[in-house]
Amino acid sequence: RNSPRREQPFVALDCTSLAESLLESELFGHTKGSFTGAIQTKMGLFKVADCGTLFMDEVANISLTTQAKLLRVLQARQVTPIGSTHPIPVDIRLVAATNRNLRNLVAEGAFREDLFFRLNIIPIDLPPLSEREGDIPILIRHFLKKFSAEVGKDIRGMASDALALLEGYTFSGNVRELENIIERAVVLAEGDIIRSEDLELHRSQGEEAKTKEFVPQSLYELKETKRQIRERAVEPVEKAFVLSALKRNNWNVTRAAEETGMLRPNFQALLKKLKISIKDQMFN
Repeated sequence: RNSPRREQPFVALDCTSLAESLLESELFGHTKGSFTGAIQTKMGLFKVADCGTLFMDEVANISLTTQAKLLRVLQARQVTPIGSTHPIPVDIRLVAATNRNLRNLVAEGAFREDLFFRLNIIPIDLPPLSEREGDIPILIRHFLKKFSAEVGKDIRGMASDALALLEGYTFSGNVRELENIIERAVVLAEGDIIRSEDLELHRSQGEEAKTKEFVPQSLYELKETKRQIRERAVEPVEKAFVLSALKRNNWNVTRAAEETGMLRPNFQALLKKLKISIKDQMFN
């Protein structure tokens, strides 16, 4: 919103949607007759997005050859269309996304280290949807509004049991899976409220998704899986420890922290992590 590029073009490209030869043409452009089928000159997306933003999704899927050319464009701030010898200056902001671990790919030699450092200036780590439960109701409202307009229905909302079913589901397909579920539900809904049966999603599916065996594909994923398992195992013990201390001290946080040998800010941070509300516990 505050960027000087906010009124300029925003161009998105899915790097998995094109063959390698077509991807280069799409990014850098080509001149007429530069290859079979090039019946006219084509402006590349770098030039289309000039002064604006180019978003490259699934950037980890591009070949090392295209990675080298991409790096050259970013360093020189100019692009040379296929079949041309005249570089064209470009001024773009590049945003790249991937669902793979680029550091691992660099270590494996599948992704250029120099390009990784060029892209990794302001990294944003987006956790899977299953770890962002607070986002689920927001996304549901967005997709309900979107698909209601598309199919010409006046869907007012979602029944509480349907919402609970979605909030307890592990979305292996992340936001796209949620989007597909809501689109199907809007189409199938007979009234103006989405019911649990409209979702065509049973509780057992959610439970199965959560307990489905996960096989780590890298050392990073193995460490992360072990960390999550440890957290899930330790959390009930931590919760019992904290609640016991609070009860013994009549729900006084300062005294409970002192008794357990913790600093008050650290004790409060643990309460927040465990989602323990003193007020709620006192009146339970």
